[in-house]
Amino acid sequence: MEYPINVYQVMEETVTQSDVGRVYGVQNMYQDIAEVDSMWFEKELAKLECTSATFIHKIRSGGELPLTRTQLADFKRFLAIMMYRGEHRREQYYECRFDVRTLLSVRKHMFQNNIERVQDVWFENLKWIIKTPHDEIIKEGTKIIPLIPMNKYNGPIHIAELLDYYHMMCNYMCVWQAEEGSEFILTDKCFGAFEGENGIHFHNFYVVSPKYMVVLVNRLYMWDLVKTMGLRKSWFGDELHANPDVIYTKKAMRGAEDFTPTDVFKYKRIVVSKEKVYLCNSIFLDANPNYITYKSDISMYKSLRYYDKTKEDLFTFKYDYHVLKRKVLANLKAEMNRTHCF
Repeated sequence: MEYPINVYQVMEETVTQSDVGRVYGVQNMYQDIAEVDSMWFEKELAKLECTSATFIHKIRSGGELPLTRTQLADFKRFLAIMMYRGEHRREQYYECRFDVRTLLSVRKHMFQNNIERVQDVWFENLKWIIKTPHDEIIKEGTKIIPLIPMNKYNGPIHIAELLDYYHMMCNYMCVWQAEEGSEFILTDKCFGAFEGENGIHFHNFYVVSPKYMVVLVNRLYMWDLVKTMGLRKSWFGDELHANPDVIYTKKAMRGAEDFTPTDVFKYKRIVVSKEKVYLCNSIFLDANPNYITYKSDISMYKSLRYYDKTKEDLFTFKYDYHVLKRKVLANLKAEMNRTHCF
């Protein structure tokens, strides 16, 4: 269901009202790609989207949150595909924006797989992920681990994308709920945004509504192994993690060999304090978005204040949002004046 939101266009410094679909609908997603391929992909994606939409609806409606092992894998795969097909990653291939080492590996992959153009690598990766059974993708991912150096890998997908997918599948999943009186913002660059250090992602964030967010937590962090790597503690601490209750199909569990596709994971909603919500929003604000959308003026204002207060110590880019802050504050004052008139 679409709902009206406030949309701040960063370059134009303007605030308008619209809906999520109109703001974030991607145009010309499959430019230069054969129509038969693009239509096939959309049909396959729709199958995954059905499972994901059902689960997201349950998150928003307040009901129980069960997923079978197969549905959980499909949901994570859907998150991975949606993040990879986003404008930023797509343009990386279309504009050939890679560091030298990555570009060399892309060229090598093109040679090995008879691919003529860099932008075709993007879509071939997508097609392989969506058409290949989950277990086969994981099996392919395990081939990378013993390869030192990794440039020995020769497979059907570019190694960087296979690694991203493999590690994403290994992460634990949580569902966060914003404390009453606060909301998560949505930007064109927040889907899959992360908190971490030195290339290690502690948390990846996927906003599904102003009140709820799906979070993937690094398995190393959940197992308390990150500290052995000399990395800092997460800004979010440990209290926002909760393993799901698991109902196994087989009663006698000896190990992973007894897992079945019909095992059920029951997730819990974890309430996130206002301060941590504003911290999440600050991570999104520091990612240089083109669009910032929000429902609540007061939550947006407090998020901007939090970002201004912490950006010198925590963040890399330290953007200036004084125009948006001034507009939101003006709305709050106008609303206060209207309230006092009655």
